[in-house]
Amino acid sequence: MMATTQRLGSGPVRDAAPLFGAKGLAAALLIALMLCWPMLVASGPLYFFDTIFYLNRGEKIMMFATGGEAGGAQAAGGTGAAADAGGGGGGGQEGLKIRSLPYALYLYLTVHSPLGLYLTCLLQSWVVIWAFFALIPQAALKNARTLAIGLLLVGAFSSLPWFASYAMPDVLGAILPIFYICLLRRMDELLAWQRWALAALTAGAILTHYGNVPLAAALAVAVLGWRALTGSLRVEAVLLASAPIIVAIGFNFAAGSVAAKEASAAPKRLPILLARSLEDGPARWYLDDACPEAGYAMCDMFETMPTNITEFMWEEDGYAGATDAQIEAIRAEENAILWQSFKRYPIEQSRALLGNTALQTVRVGLDEMWPISPEDSPLSPDTLGQPDRDSPKPAGVTAFDWIVPIATLIFAIAYVLAIVTGRVGRPGVEALVLLAFTLIVNAAIFGGLSAPVDRYQGRLVWLIPALLTVYLAMPRPSSLLGTDVRRMPSLQT
Repeated sequence: MMATTQRLGSGPVRDAAPLFGAKGLAAALLIALMLCWPMLVASGPLYFFDTIFYLNRGEKIMMFATGGEAGGAQAAGGTGAAADAGGGGGGGQEGLKIRSLPYALYLYLTVHSPLGLYLTCLLQSWVVIWAFFALIPQAALKNARTLAIGLLLVGAFSSLPWFASYAMPDVLGAILPIFYICLLRRMDELLAWQRWALAALTAGAILTHYGNVPLAAALAVAVLGWRALTGSLRVEAVLLASAPIIVAIGFNFAAGSVAAKEASAAPKRLPILLARSLEDGPARWYLDDACPEAGYAMCDMFETMPTNITEFMWEEDGYAGATDAQIEAIRAEENAILWQSFKRYPIEQSRALLGNTALQTVRVGLDEMWPISPEDSPLSPDTLGQPDRDSPKPAGVTAFDWIVPIATLIFAIAYVLAIVTGRVGRPGVEALVLLAFTLIVNAAIFGGLSAPVDRYQGRLVWLIPALLTVYLAMPRPSSLLGTDVRRMPSLQT
């Protein structure tokens, strides 16, 4: 007998997401394995400077939890203090860069398994694919040919296989738009355990990066607002939208209180916003006028500190070289400096934010993905060194640095054409609109307020062809705006 459930305020439905369950786990694992083909091109998993940091931080967490002592190069700082900070050195390195403690622990445990970084990449990709299955209804599975061809194109030309082969938390960020796209209307059709299982996966994904908290909050507001406008806002929908965010913030407060002695939604955060404003100009101009009379800790460093965001964060004469006391003082005064800078230069600061956001919106590529050098082993964390920026990347990686953005543009055009020609109906339109909103907000948070880089947008854009594939596999809608997924034959009682 087919499983049934009660909608969020409507009648029972059947098999709304047949792959988002136990029988879909094997299929998701197989797809995750196939998506790791870039490891053949790069001769192993891809990684970044922060991979070393997460590994180092994970070992410190294990030491803290078990009361053990440091062991191996990573516990001692890997390649030096820079291993803990992602670059640079200086007196304030210890505790300088605390980001996702759960991901650091996950990376440490998987890297010390027999499969090393291979397992790190495989498991997180497996989870993402399984979460995506929540968006695939029974009706799409009946058109197996279209679904298979589309997913093959996603696996061959989109950004997904590269992020599936990347020993960083980026691929997990895609769970956020998957969840909130599902919450638009698909969530009404899922079994109760499926709804909350997807919410739990989303909470875990939010915890992999502080920036995911405001991104999830923006998506929750957008989705709940849309449901309110369409008359489908229910109490459970509000709970589902907010629960992952509340859990993530609560965890950060608790973990920060224990591990960093700082109860905060983003404990020991980096002053990225201040660094961004210094490079853009307003904070630098304000401090030039206000120092030394203002008495900021930044004034002590202002004359010699670099203004480039990367150099300021990781070079000896910048934040990375500050003392522990200076670091804490800079964190404390960051908001005050930013507010004063904005009041004096509102147009310039707003223009810089919009410009960085626009640049980040279209930046997609493999720029921050580095193959592990031949002398290092992805199976041996104690020998894993920092990426070498001066070493040429394999030709295959370089080629796909061009192929992926071009393919992404083609996929986006195809999606719009499918809507214009009536091949994709209302659910597909809503999904694309929310994904576009996600990409813009993501660009503002990660690029506009930090620094535009390829991976911030690349981790999400594979959802364009993936969603298009699902909606092309669905029965042709009778009209663009009149089609409702809840009335599809496969979702009827």
